[in-house]
Amino acid sequence: MSSIYQTHRPTSGGGDFLKIKDGDKVKVRIASEPVGTLYKQGDKLRYAWVVWNREANCAQILTSGISIYNQIADIVEDWQEDPQEFDVTIKRTGSGPTDTSYSVTPVKKSDPLTKEQQEAVSKLDLPKLTKGRWLADIEEDGKLPEPVVAGEPPVTDEFGDEPQLDVNDVPF
Repeated sequence: MSSIYQTHRPTSGGGDFLKIKDGDKVKVRIASEPVGTLYKQGDKLRYAWVVWNREANCAQILTSGISIYNQIADIVEDWQEDPQEFDVTIKRTGSGPTDTSYSVTPVKKSDPLTKEQQEAVSKLDLPKLTKGRWLADIEEDGKLPEPVVAGEPPVTDEFGDEPQLDVNDVPF
């Protein structure tokens, strides 16, 4: 018997940020250049892209560490194409900090984004929402973004000084 909780369990995503849970496999179109955000804890650079989530049918932000970034870079090198020209499937395995891994696989047959999808993608202000900088800008001037505290909400209000609570980030 299926419970109401199982029937209405959200898929990966919901909100502006794509969340991939253990066992999830999601097909997305990378729809922007990457942004880098530097976190104070461990001084780790994290990466983000605007993506079109094919399953949720919406524009979202994918954030990742070096693993997903390197896999996308490898695909770009092998395919000799911009990752904005084809879909990728991202699969997550594991749920803890030491046993989680991701696999990124290109999708051979990919439909281009429609005009409406492109408009939705363009509405997400990636550097503002992630408190990051375009990687091309970092490469050009060598300046990393201002460090942010890990766990700090990535979205600020319109005045830029009060964090907003995104209910999708609450772990329960």
